[in-house]
Amino acid sequence: MSFLKKFKNKRFRNNSFKSNNFRSSSFGSSGFNSKNKGFKNNPFKNKRFKIYAGIAVIILLILGVLAYVDSKNTKLQANENFIETYTIPENEKIFINGMVVPKQTKDFNISGDYELSDVNVTNGQKVNQGDLLFTAKNPTIIAEIDSLKSQLSQYKKQKISLSDIAENRDAIASINAQITTLNSQIASLDKKAYDRVTAPFDGTVYLNDQTGNPDQPVSFMTIQGLEFYMKGQASEQDLPKMKIDQMVNILVFSTDQKLTGRISFISDKPSTPNTEMGAQQNTLSYYDINIAFDNQEGLVNGFHLQASLEVSNSSFKIPASCVLKDKKHSYVFKDLDGILKKQIVDVASQNDDFAVVRGGLEQGDIIIKHPTKEMKEGDPVQGDGVTAGSNNNGDTTPNKKVEEVNMDVN
Repeated sequence: MSFLKKFKNKRFRNNSFKSNNFRSSSFGSSGFNSKNKGFKNNPFKNKRFKIYAGIAVIILLILGVLAYVDSKNTKLQANENFIETYTIPENEKIFINGMVVPKQTKDFNISGDYELSDVNVTNGQKVNQGDLLFTAKNPTIIAEIDSLKSQLSQYKKQKISLSDIAENRDAIASINAQITTLNSQIASLDKKAYDRVTAPFDGTVYLNDQTGNPDQPVSFMTIQGLEFYMKGQASEQDLPKMKIDQMVNILVFSTDQKLTGRISFISDKPSTPNTEMGAQQNTLSYYDINIAFDNQEGLVNGFHLQASLEVSNSSFKIPASCVLKDKKHSYVFKDLDGILKKQIVDVASQNDDFAVVRGGLEQGDIIIKHPTKEMKEGDPVQGDGVTAGSNNNGDTTPNKKVEEVNMDVN
């Protein structure tokens, strides 16, 4: 029983604590409501709060507008700090595809009346002009010569059998005439009986395989000269831009060897496009182009090549805004390693957009796209000192960054 008493007393004390806390909370809440109610009922304090809030909103709006204007001015200033330039484009390049071919070549065949007698060279042998290559014979002529020689032998025997007396002189004279005729005929036929073929020029001899297609006969022997040239083709679009003796750069595809040469021949007769030389279109006419090498070293017959040539321009088309004028000349400002260089130019024609300049500029030149009258030769385009665009009073514009503009003015 004592245990239950203690438990009940403990519960009573806890409930009393909660009750006191509740009263205490109720009192505090009542006090707050009383104070809050008093604030709401005070019109002076409520008006002052609204004024402070309005001032804060106005300040925030002003700060936002100032930030926007400052950002816009910063962008405008950044754009103004760019000096736009225009680079004179490189000259146009034309490419010619072709092959290495020997400058001289000759095929040899044995005609139907002749047959091969002797071959005096081997396959791939280097020969000099005049060296004997092979000999062919004509069996019919040789048989005729043998017959004439037999007759000649009979006449000689008859002549020996006749004694040199007066009554035999006419017979001997007749035999001598026959012998002379036979010797002349034999000598004439002997030149035709054998065909001795010699090398027409220095070169390399090739013995060709004739066991292939009988409908496409191959020559018995070929000699190729030791000097080579490039045989290529150019389209009708590029032909007017080429001229004889024009220098070209040549690339050997298989070895990456780089050579130089000059155009030696330009055909005015259209030829069939050669796909082996790189012709790809049937809608254009192609013309044969021969190119002579400056150096023959390392050339191999049949190697594929590509020649490139530069078409020199006598005039350039530039933006009209690049050109300034004084009392005597038209001029532009070049960016020469970061320094302004005044360059006098010869303007052939000009409109609102472009100017055609005939002299004073070269490919790769960098010129100022929007120069000003305040710019002076020698001013740095960009730097810590006097910047391009300083006025007569020595004041300078902010340091400007160079922005290269890539334009197609063709």
